[in-house]
Amino acid sequence: MHKAREDLEEVLSEIQAVMEERQERKKGKPRSKLVEAIAVLLLARPMRAAEIAQILGYPVRYISSYLSYWRTRGLFEYENGFWTLTPQGEEYARTILAREMDTRLHQYAALARQLLASHTINTHLQSRQTINDKDRATRTLQSSQLLSFIAGQTSERDKKRQNLQPVTCLNMLVEEADLTIDEKEVLKTLINHYAQWGTTYIYLDQLEEQLGADRAWLLRVLRSLQTKGLIYIYNDKRLGTRIGFSKRLRSLISSCS
Repeated sequence: MHKAREDLEEVLSEIQAVMEERQERKKGKPRSKLVEAIAVLLLARPMRAAEIAQILGYPVRYISSYLSYWRTRGLFEYENGFWTLTPQGEEYARTILAREMDTRLHQYAALARQLLASHTINTHLQSRQTINDKDRATRTLQSSQLLSFIAGQTSERDKKRQNLQPVTCLNMLVEEADLTIDEKEVLKTLINHYAQWGTTYIYLDQLEEQLGADRAWLLRVLRSLQTKGLIYIYNDKRLGTRIGFSKRLRSLISSCS
């Protein structure tokens, strides 16, 4: 049984390598989040394949297949048992790091604006409570006129940004959760689908198309997320396999709203 598992892991590694090669031909660079994670780790210092596998939570043979493949593409080098970045690989890793830092900054900036807006509203409400009875009617009328004016001036762009705030909150929770890089990528795709369409489920073929992923890899990640109680997988004989938010994940949506 152990041998069969190793053979399955080797097949999955080969499938992933084929996917990476296709992406490289299209864009001239790797797309896999796992390759990005390995590159960022090696930016810190040289590492053995076993150490990388332990940090990222993958089998050593799986990590070794990625390292060997992208070594031939000029990203990684191997010397005396340690893997390092080539100059091309170091440039690639720094690009990833800068991108992720910008993404995190945007997320926290959105949260900061939301906190500031809440503080402004609360301060305004407390100030209104101090108005004496004599001026209350006049000031209430003025406030209503002001709110009507603001509502009329609110752009569609601002409305869309407000609608994205719960999704930003969810994505931040996902980033901080104890999940693998692949699990985070799939879960964020589900959340973005919810933000766009307002539905907490998606069919497997739709998700596969959105991610541009191999089905064997995708099913492995989905089963892992199901084990962790974040999604459910339902096989509908008429419509196909459906992936949806678990009660736990839907409760997080409520807490972010």
